[in-house]
Amino acid sequence: MPEPEIRGGSTIVPGLGAGTIVPDRSAGTLARYDGLAGWYDEVMQDPSNRGPLAASAYELLSHLLGPGSGLILDIGCGTGLASLRVRELGYQPVGVDLSADQLRVAAQRLPVFQGDAARLPLASGSLAAAYSTFVSSDLDDFAGAVAEAFRILRPGGRYVSVCVHPAFNGGYAEARDDGAIIVHPGYLRAGYRSAREFGSTIRSHVGAWHRPLAEVVNTFLGAGFQLESLAETGPEPVPALLGIAVRRR
Repeated sequence: MPEPEIRGGSTIVPGLGAGTIVPDRSAGTLARYDGLAGWYDEVMQDPSNRGPLAASAYELLSHLLGPGSGLILDIGCGTGLASLRVRELGYQPVGVDLSADQLRVAAQRLPVFQGDAARLPLASGSLAAAYSTFVSSDLDDFAGAVAEAFRILRPGGRYVSVCVHPAFNGGYAEARDDGAIIVHPGYLRAGYRSAREFGSTIRSHVGAWHRPLAEVVNTFLGAGFQLESLAETGPEPVPALLGIAVRRR
């Protein structure tokens, strides 16, 4: 089967080396992570900061994906940290992100191209697998991105999403020193909350979208995906992460 073609004339091939960026000239908006890539990459590997959360996320991703082979698309790849674990499973990850700044770092880890998750420059039915980590709270058009993931997958193709848990690590969740989580009124209201509304490490720089658990799951079902598995985990007793594995019928 021919390899997936990127609209605009470029092609992803198995031997493509890390460091390749194919700009999406239509992506004219400034990504929220532009100017923060180096800092973000360090924070996500810092054992005294977001490192334990990231490690738990990549472990969950590995569990839900399982061993495989061939090309797999990292949608919203950020700096490409998840690709290190995915490659160990046998896949050949390729990343797409809106932020050129994030891609400059990610290109050291996997082949990448710039694009909007809600307008992926790939032909329909191009791939057998895709995944995302930490993107459901960053995407402005989450439903559009999920629909695009469905479109580019072949029948039977799988998509795994590992994201922050909207109930216990969302816009209305407050962590207490004793490990308990208080969920404040407003949880059922979906919407973007600006950086100034957060005191946490990353969200205080970029803000975040809050989407209740039911909305997140129903978005996948509404796009036509069949639910395979849900998982809740994280580095603490109260789960900070939500894993969703779905398949295109």
